[in-house]
Amino acid sequence: MEDLITTLKLGKGIARNIVLSNSAAASLYQRHWAKQGYNPDKDQAEYPLSIYLKHAALLAPQRSQGFAGADVLEIGPGGNVGVGFLMLLAGAKSVVCLDVVPWIQGDGPDRLYPSLVEAAAADPQTYLVAPALLERAQQDPAGLARELQGAITYLCPEAIETTTLPDASQDIIFSQACFEHFPDPARAIHQIGRLLRPGGVTSHEVDLRDHRNFDHPLDFLRYSDSIWRMATSNWPSGVRNRWRASEYRAAFEKSGMPVVTLEALRTTEVTAEMRRQYQPQFQAKSLEELSIIGIHVIARKP
Repeated sequence: MEDLITTLKLGKGIARNIVLSNSAAASLYQRHWAKQGYNPDKDQAEYPLSIYLKHAALLAPQRSQGFAGADVLEIGPGGNVGVGFLMLLAGAKSVVCLDVVPWIQGDGPDRLYPSLVEAAAADPQTYLVAPALLERAQQDPAGLARELQGAITYLCPEAIETTTLPDASQDIIFSQACFEHFPDPARAIHQIGRLLRPGGVTSHEVDLRDHRNFDHPLDFLRYSDSIWRMATSNWPSGVRNRWRASEYRAAFEKSGMPVVTLEALRTTEVTAEMRRQYQPQFQAKSLEELSIIGIHVIARKP
């Protein structure tokens, strides 16, 4: 009876998931959401600039030459490729962006990329602008923006778990709030290990919350794996796994990428009474680990 009540609470999600199991319906769903457009706030320069700085602060120190000459892969860029674009401005050689939903229409937001060049050129030390590009960035931001956009390859629909990009082809791989949407995070991490060159580094911010209601960030831990799959397995923008911080650490290290740092970005209060309402695999975790609802992990391939 308890399982039935739990399942009924997910009724809407289960119904949507059943519909999306049909390939025609799934294609229609993706076209609908792509037409609706991505979050417009994230197409303003402030957002990609902030995300770039977050990853750059952790990635650049891991490479003696910073971004210079690096081949970069971004997983799940969303509505624009602004973060990878800024890495090109910092000297990266190439950027590949892959996504499962075609959020980017045409070349993306027209004004965004020149404005990113202008902002970075106004503070080149903070944004690590490559010295060879600085003069052009200051004098011809629109022209340089067009050139840098030409160095970005956008692959969609393409999932990190199944991409056939070549082995040892990337120096840097990163994502922002994407891992929680992967149906098979272990496979995604294995692929990252395959794609990285020796000495390559990878950076990921992961949102560990139940996205249905951020006021109850751990509510989804109440459901069994089978019931949660019934509600999310075909929903690309849903939270399809419920890994906690220790599982990310273990998976990177199992795939041959020692974790350099794993920082808890957000926490929430969890009591013993709350934990007793979760599924057994989560009841086995400490209150401290369950309290972590956001992480940033950096790992390196030896």
